[in-house]
Parts: sequence; structure tokens; C-alpha cells
Amino acid sequence: MIHPSVQLVSAETVASIRGLPRAAIYKVADGNFAGCSYNWVWNVGTGSERELRFWSKEVNDQKSVAHLSIDQVIQHIVPRREKIPGQFCGMRNWEVGDLLRVSNITLLALRKELEVVAREGGIYIPRHSLENFFRRRWCYADTAQLCLK
Repeated sequence: MIHPSVQLVSAETVASIRGLPRAAIYKVADGNFAGCSYNWVWNVGTGSERELRFWSKEVNDQKSVAHLSIDQVIQHIVPRREKIPGQFCGMRNWEVGDLLRVSNITLLALRKELEVVAREGGIYIPRHSLENFFRRRWCYADTAQLCLK
């Protein structure tokens, strides 16, 4: 069981939980593994090597999230903060790195795609950019399409 505060997990984490090799988890993401599939998977890789991230709620309980749309899932994953004093509609650069569970080097490579904005107090990624990123990088596991950028 993955702690509820964790939103996305790596293929290695899913492999450990499911008791399967990492290669099998990649086949699951591609829809090529009999009897098992995940709908909420994203490729956050920046090169030819895929870096898959699975939504922890689905890993914990697939049936509870099977009916959700991509927009509903994004609403669960990306926090809304625009109504909190001193916050804006988006996330800090380091928060996105933690959310995606990527290295600083990978996050740097994603900066253009994430539409990073420099603001007083730091570097931010606007919410609309995060939403678009999650839509573009979503792997359609239920349609057996390859999980590509």
C-alpha cells in the first residue's frame, strides 16, 4: 500500500508492490500484459528512455478510480492554491520535481515544456501548463497504445 500523500510512483515501486519485474510493469503500461492494466500512467522521460509514473490511487485500488476522466485525475494530482493568500495557481519548480519524482537534471530538461515562469520568490509552473503536461504525457494504457511522449 502506498501512502495517500504520494501522488505518483515509479515503475520500480509498482513492480515491488505487484511482485513483478520492471519489464512486466512496462508491458502493463503498454497494455501488453494479460489480465492487468493501468489507465493512469504518464511518461515523464526526456530522452529515448521512458520514465513511467503511475497514479498511486490506482495502484492501491484500481476500481475506485476506473470511472474517472483525465481531467478529474489531474484535479486530484495537481493541488489548487489560488485561493490561499500568497499563493498562485500553480506549483513551485521543486514541488513539480517532487511530484513527478524526477531528478533536477530531468526537471531542467522539462522546463520549456512545463512553461516555467520566474516570479518573485522563485520559479513556478502555472497550473494550466501542468494540466497540459499531464494530458500530453498520459499513456493510454486502456487502448494498448505505446506509452510515448
